[in-house]
Order: sequence, then C-alpha cells, then structure tokens
Amino acid sequence: MNILLAAFGLIFVAGIINGSFALPTKHIKKWRFENIWLQYAAWAFVILPCVIAIFLVPQIISVYKQAPVSLLVVMLLGGFVFGIGQMCFALALDMIGFSLGFVINLGLGIMLGFSMPLIIQHSDKVFTLFGGVTLVGCLLAVLGLIYSTHAGNIRHKGKVERPDLAGKSRRLFIGGVLLAILAGLSSAGQNFAFSYTAEMQQMALSLGATQFGAANVIWPGFLVCGFIPYALYMIYLGVKNKSFGNYTKPGTGKYYLFGLVMGLFWYGSLIFYGKASQIIGSLGPVVGWPLFMVLIILVSNFWGWRHGEWKGASIKAKHTLWLGLAFLILSVLVLGYSASL
Repeated sequence: MNILLAAFGLIFVAGIINGSFALPTKHIKKWRFENIWLQYAAWAFVILPCVIAIFLVPQIISVYKQAPVSLLVVMLLGGFVFGIGQMCFALALDMIGFSLGFVINLGLGIMLGFSMPLIIQHSDKVFTLFGGVTLVGCLLAVLGLIYSTHAGNIRHKGKVERPDLAGKSRRLFIGGVLLAILAGLSSAGQNFAFSYTAEMQQMALSLGATQFGAANVIWPGFLVCGFIPYALYMIYLGVKNKSFGNYTKPGTGKYYLFGLVMGLFWYGSLIFYGKASQIIGSLGPVVGWPLFMVLIILVSNFWGWRHGEWKGASIKAKHTLWLGLAFLILSVLVLGYSASL
C-alpha cells in the first residue's frame, strides 16, 4: 500500500507541473508564438532529455544499439507523430485558450492512451473487475471532456462580437478544437509508445541502470524525433514572420529562463510519470496514464480560471464546466480504486 501511495504521489506531482508548464507564456509579451514555443521545445525535447539521460541512464546508447528494430521503430515513429501533435497543441492553446485546449487534448489522450495498452498488451484483463472499473473511470473522464468542451462552446457563443468578425471568430474556435483533437490523438500514441517499449527498460536494468534511470530510457530518442516536425514548423513561421530578431530584443533575457522553466516542468512530469508507472507494474500505463491526464486537466483549468479565461462567461457556461470538472474528479477517484485492484 505504501508503494502504491508513493506512485500516486509521483503522479500527483507530475500532473501539477505538467498542467502548469505553459503558464510563463502569459508573461512573454515581446516574442511571437514561434519564438516562445521553439525555445521551449529545444529545452523540453532535446537539451534536458539528453543531458538528464547522461546522468540517469548512461547505458542508453547500448540499449538503443541492442533493442529490436520493432521497438526502435515504435519509439522513433511515435516521437515524430507526437511532435506533430505538440505543434497542433501549441496552436490550439493560442486559439481557444489554456483550459479548453488542455481538456480536449488530454481528454482524448485519456481514453485512447488507456485503451490501446489494455487491449493490445493486456487483453486478458479487459473483462476482469480491474478492466471494468478502469473503463468506468476513463468513461467518466470522457464525459468530463464532453461537458467541458460544450462549456467552451457556450462561452464562445456568449461573447460580444462585431457582426463582421463573428464568422472568423467561429472558424477560429472550430479550428482550435480540431487542432486540440489531433494533439489528443498524438498524446495517446505517446503512452502507447512508452508501454510498448517497456522491454527497453528491462534491457537498461540488465546493463546496470538504476530503476529510476531505466524508467526514462525511451524519452530522449522519442522526444528528439518529436522535435523534428515541431521545430521545422516553428522555423517556417519564424522565416515567414521575420521574427527571429525578437530573440535579441532588449528586456527579453528573462524569457530564456521562462523557456527553461517550461521545459523543466514538462519533461520533469514525464520523469515522475515514468517512475510512478514503473512502481505500479506492468499495468502502470493503463492506470497511471489516465490519472496523470486528469490531474493535468484539473490543474490547467484552475490556472485558466485564475487568469480570467472564463471571465464574463454566462452562468450556464460556468455550470457546464463545473459539471465537466466534477466528472473528471470522480474519474480520479475511480481510477485510484482500480489501481488498488
């Protein structure tokens, strides 16, 4: 029981820092969208994973050399798709806001990220009490997603708009929702790649890695590959908007620190999640992932609320959002119980 509580504690910390990682963007006023997210991605996808891997799992190159081609393909291809999804996610946050972008992205990630490892790798658990309770928890999370998205739609319709801009605003909202959905699909693929390549953790252990290091062996290869499509798009925007000069604007030195904090929070959450999943055992990605996602949604909604994203919204919109969040909280409780099974 103490071990399980330790795993929940790690997931709780991971959810808090991941749900908070984008907060510094609200204080970066002199950089454009691509300036912010390219610098963040360099830290989160390349620099931090590679540097930390040197200390946590120095055997990582040997693991990659010895791993079966099928595992490497899943790791690298999964990373590439994830990078595209993260690009969509950054755009969605810019278009529809902090709280709603997180809800749609991660709500989809919950359901698919749970179901793929369970059905493909643990099909014998589907029709057990554990499988049933975990499925109920994920369905509650999806209900939370539906109600939260509906609340965002009500909020959008209730905004006072100039008639000539109403159509453009509506298209922007729909586009942001679609991008968040694409990001959610890639989030699910992230967990599947982590679960499917669990054999690489055992290889790292056999080569002398610590338990903590082995839990993070896939992330450097996965994320560096994810950086490729992400960075290419941000570089394209930088060239198109001629915005690379923003990096040297006076008074922007602290923005580099903000980017480092964003990267530390985001990548640090993966380290904590990986360790928690390892503690839970082979079913860690089935139980730990949806719990991780729900906590991120709750934290990001808290920050979205604090920063006025729902200011001026109707009572109906707020009540609908609260109902969605209630379903998400209930899903945390149900998923916590399923882990005990």
